[in-house]
Amino acid sequence: MTPLLTADVFGWTMRPARRRRARAFLVAIAATAVIALHLWYDPPVGCTDAAPCGPDPLNAVLLGLVAAVPLVAFVSLPVTAMLAGGFFAADVLWQVAHPPLASPAWLTGADAALVVLAFVAVRLAPPGLGSGAEMWAATTSHLTLPRPSNLPRYGLGWRLLAVPLLLAALAVTGTALAAQSRADARLDGAERVSAEVTAHPDEYSLRVRLPGGADARVTVAEAGEHPVGSHVAVLVADGGLYQLVSEPYDTSGWLSLAVLLAGLAVACLARARARGATARALFDGEQPATEVYVWALGGRVAVYATDARPGEPALLEFFALARNGSDDIRPGVLFGVPAQRHWCAVAVDGELLVPRGPARSGRFAPTYGGVGGGPDEPGDAVPDAARLPLRPVEIMALRPEDVSADPETVHTHRHNRFSGYAVVVGCSWPFLVLLARLLPNLPYWGAAALTAPVTAVACLAGWRLFLRPRVSWNGAGVSVVGSVGARLLVWSDVHAVRADRHGAVTIETDHHGAGLVVTARSEHPLLPRVLSGDERTGAQLAGALRLAAERAAARARARVRDVVSLPPAPVAPAAPLLLYVAWLAETLAYALLLR
Repeated sequence: MTPLLTADVFGWTMRPARRRRARAFLVAIAATAVIALHLWYDPPVGCTDAAPCGPDPLNAVLLGLVAAVPLVAFVSLPVTAMLAGGFFAADVLWQVAHPPLASPAWLTGADAALVVLAFVAVRLAPPGLGSGAEMWAATTSHLTLPRPSNLPRYGLGWRLLAVPLLLAALAVTGTALAAQSRADARLDGAERVSAEVTAHPDEYSLRVRLPGGADARVTVAEAGEHPVGSHVAVLVADGGLYQLVSEPYDTSGWLSLAVLLAGLAVACLARARARGATARALFDGEQPATEVYVWALGGRVAVYATDARPGEPALLEFFALARNGSDDIRPGVLFGVPAQRHWCAVAVDGELLVPRGPARSGRFAPTYGGVGGGPDEPGDAVPDAARLPLRPVEIMALRPEDVSADPETVHTHRHNRFSGYAVVVGCSWPFLVLLARLLPNLPYWGAAALTAPVTAVACLAGWRLFLRPRVSWNGAGVSVVGSVGARLLVWSDVHAVRADRHGAVTIETDHHGAGLVVTARSEHPLLPRVLSGDERTGAQLAGALRLAAERAAARARARVRDVVSLPPAPVAPAAPLLLYVAWLAETLAYALLLR
């Protein structure tokens, strides 16, 4: 059987969630754009006494369908396509029934384009793990798993979520229809009178004076359409029910919420069914089978490569049905593709550990040798993975100039400025939107006084985290200007170099994790590669620094002195003029938002 090596799966075991969700984002953005176009370009509905705006269940249904599309897209794309098709059909029927209120032809074409996009997104396969994973799957051994006698009911959580959503949809529908029926029965015998508008308590209600001098409050769609002093026709029913003749009692709008909840419920059921089908496919055919090391305890299973070194993280982990009581790392057999969000099973000590869900990253699992030791190592002294020598495959992933053996060469790194200024401009937007919702209308300079400190904090954070940090190094040491602090260090003063998945690289200077932080490009950046420039990723920068430290330690052990001087001393730069210009421009521009 093929052993699973670290080099076999290097670089492809992780797949960012946003790549998987790209199709859902595309459909959701398109649906949101269609909703905005309808709100902007649809002919306005005029309510008159001769042609009142009565309940319109079909219109409520199509509104609920299109409102559900952006939300359901992140749960089930097949259901999203059906909702988009239902919206288009309902919209066409409504326009046929209401020719004067029909949408422009190009807008109906946009509705059809949304349907096509939704069905194409269903048929479009999500991005895979790449050619490396395909090569590995083609060259490794394959076996068929023994099918357990009773597989769990996969997707139970999604089914449990669908139940209250469906019950809520039924409750909203029943309540709305019952209220409409009662109101219609009361209005059938209502008296029609002419009333004078005396006040606008709010934008959705009128205060009117009825014949005889009595005052009443009437709910309307838009109070501004009925000026104070004008006369309106009012239906007066028993029990204090007052409605405009042009706007009868209407609860059909609640049907939109019911359709939205029902769509989410159906999407949850479809997601549960798809989850179960994907899980059962693991046992229906041959799967890659590789030798691995396994740690399993309490239903939690961590998988390690056969060449894993003490202190290295697990490749992946998942939760199994069986609650194995072992607390040490043992040899086992992995069935399936060792990657995040893929379904895998493990056989250890003759027992098949059936998964409860897909695999996730191994960074949450104990490190190899960290619990009970490895097969040949005690567990009382586990090295730090950041202090281990780089593997050949890790060195090959670095830039050629960083692998250069010349210790005199000074290498430099600085985060891409475009990314830094993008953060400066964008990170204050959510806070200002919240302020705009909470605060009343303000004079312009009063709003500027509020936006100034918010944008100042954003500029300071962007400067400290992205624009200020830089690092230079050679074979003698490293010169660092971090987010906080600046130091010139020889390699013997560097305890470890770590990088997280967001691109932050920490150069630790003691055993407690304190050090200097430098920002690099993340493994899966939000900005496209063309905008982030040819910049090192966090893993590449950390690997280059670790490689330089390893070589310096090797020269020190061999008592070779071939480096003349350290890199230039760090100089913490002052904030550039462009940053102050960005702060001033943001303050003045965002002040308009608060008005």
